[in-house]
Amino acid sequence: MPSTMRAFLFAVSTFLVASGLAFAQTIVVFVDGTRMEVQSYEVKESLILLKTKEGKLMSVPRSYVNLVATEQANRPGAKTAATPAPKRPANPEAIRTTETVEPEPPVRAPEPTPPPPAPTPRPAATPPPPANIPASPPPVWSSEELQVSLVVPSAAWVIEEMPPSFDVATSLANAATEAKATLALIRQKLRGSGDFRNVVRDVERSISQAPGFRQIANGPLTLDPYKAHEFRFVKDAGFVPVFNRLVIVYSRDLAYVLSLTCPESRVQENEAEFEALVRGLVVKKSRKELSF
Repeated sequence: MPSTMRAFLFAVSTFLVASGLAFAQTIVVFVDGTRMEVQSYEVKESLILLKTKEGKLMSVPRSYVNLVATEQANRPGAKTAATPAPKRPANPEAIRTTETVEPEPPVRAPEPTPPPPAPTPRPAATPPPPANIPASPPPVWSSEELQVSLVVPSAAWVIEEMPPSFDVATSLANAATEAKATLALIRQKLRGSGDFRNVVRDVERSISQAPGFRQIANGPLTLDPYKAHEFRFVKDAGFVPVFNRLVIVYSRDLAYVLSLTCPESRVQENEAEFEALVRGLVVKKSRKELSF
């Protein structure tokens, strides 16, 4: 039997509780089989209240007593071979002749106070769009008559529709960066790559005569699925040097010219959108399929 059980059996005293169920049996059987003769015992919630043969009052936890075996041992005709009481513990301090003292519940440490929530940053105000720029221009410009389209690089580009012709198909302008773009058809009918090379030479001869002409680049441009050639140069517009980029696109029996201009000082801020305009050109028809 555990030492704590022995201490309770022989040392813990308490007052009898007036209420509860009392029995006249004189044998108490503990869970380890030990038997003890008493004058009486009483079940009171989680305790067993005992009155020893000497008349002392004691209490033990209910879990220490086998109540079923105790009831059977005290039935009429049952054999009552009492087991001698276990020896008292050597430590006299373990003996208590007062009422049972329930252990105090453990003191819970105070829960830490959560830190205050971080302040939610205010969303940055969206700046208004620049003046004279449409809120949402179409992402793609296209002509049903000419069956050609351009991807508009950003909302800053304003599209000017033009009547279908073998001249200017459309023009675009970006007031914020002083950039302009024009798409036009070549009047000449092309019968093959030789005719396309002739067009390129004619364009080169024409632009080289512009005032203040200064060539930057000149050569073929990879623009699948089309054959293409580009010119990059600067020419004077009054006293202002203007950057120009011409891209000639050949598709079956016709060709388009996409021209791009802006002040030379603003080339860098227009470069990406110029490239997007060139790469966004789509030609869907040949010259013989056009209706005019």
